[in-house]
Amino acid sequence: MRKILLGTAFALAAGTSFGATVNINSTGNYASLQNYTNCTTTPASLCANFLTTNNVTGTFTTAGNLPANASNLEIGSTVTSYSFSTGLDTVASTDANARLNTLRISTDASGNITNVNLMQAVLWLTGTAPHTTADRFTAAVIAGNAGTATHNSGCQTVGTGNSGVTNTCLVSTVTDTSRSTANASPVSFSMAAAAVTASPIPTVSEWGLILMASLLGMFGIARLRRQR
Repeated sequence: MRKILLGTAFALAAGTSFGATVNINSTGNYASLQNYTNCTTTPASLCANFLTTNNVTGTFTTAGNLPANASNLEIGSTVTSYSFSTGLDTVASTDANARLNTLRISTDASGNITNVNLMQAVLWLTGTAPHTTADRFTAAVIAGNAGTATHNSGCQTVGTGNSGVTNTCLVSTVTDTSRSTANASPVSFSMAAAAVTASPIPTVSEWGLILMASLLGMFGIARLRRQR
């Protein structure tokens, strides 16, 4: 009888899952810009200029807590969602054209983020999968405490990123008059509160309450009989 009651209690318990969310915060705008000089892409609207008021910000969430004392550890494959803004573009996991090529981090003894050693997120602007070097892309990059961005760049190498993501651009073309780049946007990192997802707690119907009361009564009678 006791096992039945314990089983009922466990059935009513709610499940909980945890993850780590890291925020990339801007502490300043781009220090230098190299905007496009001759737009040769189609459509021409792909070409755009970064502004000195733009910067890099973003956030990412992992499936579990960050490991303690990590040093330049690749965790891209554990990321469940991400979103990075460059001022011109947003590269987010909700976009089917986005790719998180790599995410290497360092943490302290408590598993708190201390550095994003390298993050590269790519967004294809043209073409369809499987992509080729003829397609154009945008990228957000963080290395240490600085963010950089590329808009409307040609791709030199298509392949698989360090995070395991496929069909992504790994290397941009060296010379590209249609590309705009922005450099040295200072950033800092902070941990958000752990994401918690609680399962709905089932309610007990009127007949369920009657059954539970009956079980409790039977359990009480059985104990009285044993005591006699």
